[in-house]
Amino acid sequence: MSKHYLHETGSDLILDTGINIGTVSDKMIYFKKPSGLEGSWTGTLYSSYSDIAALTGTYFVKHTLAYLDLDISGEWRFNAYVAAADGTWWGETVKINIFDKYE
Repeated sequence: MSKHYLHETGSDLILDTGINIGTVSDKMIYFKKPSGLEGSWTGTLYSSYSDIAALTGTYFVKHTLAYLDLDISGEWRFNAYVAAADGTWWGETVKINIFDKYE
């Protein structure tokens, strides 16, 4: 899908952490809305369908969008965050424009 819209439901937001996160205890996706309000969603581990990815480790955090998640149009910013006993890590910021219906 090339464009994303308000109240999109069922789509997976998948963010790359850049590190192997197979043993992390906390997996979150932090967001900043166009209004400046910040929040977070609990993430889950996401393994790519490829055999190579399965051999090298899990690098992705996933959140499946619910109806009220994307509740304002404009540029959203997202970061994956993971924590383990030996440290915490942030993924790179991802910017996605969320469109109102008919845009």
